[in-house]
Amino acid sequence: MTATVRLNPTDEMLHRAADTLGSSRIVQVLWTFRDPVSVAALQAAWDGLDQGRLSRRARSSPVPGARRSWVPARNEEALGITSTSLTDATLSDWIDTQVKAPLLPGSSALWRLAAAPYGEGTLVSLTVPHFRCDGLGIFRAIGSGGHDPHRPAAGPGLLEDLADLAQQTLRGGLAAARWLPATLTNPERLDRIRAAVRPPARPEPPAEPRFFTSAIFETDAARWDQQADVFGGTTNSLFVEIAANLVRTAGGDPSEAFDVGIPVSLRRSDQDARANALVVMPLTVPGGHARHQSLRQTRQATKELLRTTGEHSATLVPEPLWHLLPERHAHRLKNPGAQQTTVVASNFGRTPEVIARFTGQEAAGIAVRTMNVPGVLPDRARLRASLCLLRTGDRLTVTVTGIPDRFGDATSLRRLVGEELESWGLTVQRWWGEPTSHLRKES
Repeated sequence: MTATVRLNPTDEMLHRAADTLGSSRIVQVLWTFRDPVSVAALQAAWDGLDQGRLSRRARSSPVPGARRSWVPARNEEALGITSTSLTDATLSDWIDTQVKAPLLPGSSALWRLAAAPYGEGTLVSLTVPHFRCDGLGIFRAIGSGGHDPHRPAAGPGLLEDLADLAQQTLRGGLAAARWLPATLTNPERLDRIRAAVRPPARPEPPAEPRFFTSAIFETDAARWDQQADVFGGTTNSLFVEIAANLVRTAGGDPSEAFDVGIPVSLRRSDQDARANALVVMPLTVPGGHARHQSLRQTRQATKELLRTTGEHSATLVPEPLWHLLPERHAHRLKNPGAQQTTVVASNFGRTPEVIARFTGQEAAGIAVRTMNVPGVLPDRARLRASLCLLRTGDRLTVTVTGIPDRFGDATSLRRLVGEELESWGLTVQRWWGEPTSHLRKES
């Protein structure tokens, strides 16, 4: 029998996001295919996903204090086929529609696979709530091809839940014995905990949610690496600096420092069946004007930040102890995630070949978006922009979503992103539409 997979603090906090932050985090994978994809191929892809780890739900334990577990479930969100051909003018609205339709924690609609004709081929969208799986977990779920040996068991029995409670209690006690003396002598750590547990201020009437606008570009991967090296950086440090520059250029208070959230995967193998195996590390960067010079400072700061990353990074108290706390306290004692940084820069690395051939034929382009639905509430979350970087073959896809209050409409955001990428000596093209310069495209 497959081992039980328990929910971790990130899973639990993402489940609660709709209540605490007024929005849910969504991951969307997009494929363009030059040739039409048959309904039969799409249905086979849907069936394969439904046999894997995306189709599971959180099961509460009858034992107080035992962690919730993932158990198999069937997805009741049927394959969505749009018969009307998309155009460059309607494509953006269509992909937004796929993330806006609810996929709530208690719903039997677990994830959404949809397709529509586009040009001579097909556009395919897979939409998954972040609480159900992170981006790299989605790639692994697709890669299992419907034959997932790590699919969760039907559910733990009473004895297994009792054992989990006992283990968490023992581990929590041992961790607390080491953690408490170190914390009491660390003023900075104490201040963070005091700030987290402090009762929230009297709530004001909530702001209206802001649904982010999007821009997706492609560029040559070798050129990106070359330019990063010229400026003394790496592929990732150039990406982080681009994310920071977009915030600097878009305004706000340009003199204040701000945080770039860098998601770090904690997965070590394909056998890792956790829903979310990542932590978001905040890199504080200076404000001011956009910087297009040396990347050495960003590279060194990022390296030092990642050096301290580990399983402990998700919570302000030891994780075993965190699971035993009452819910009203536990949710305050998790380290701030992506939505409490100004911008998130998610580097997904290289696309596995099985993802590039998701429907049985080679994709012409692949992109990833992370979105908030119905949108970010500016008074509850600091997030103002989100970037995703993905390498497929010899191309890099850069996806940017930004709050309209700061980044404007889609045309304004595309112009801003295109100019930022070109300022680093990169030749870019829109992910969809003719491969022309964004400046000519938008004029």
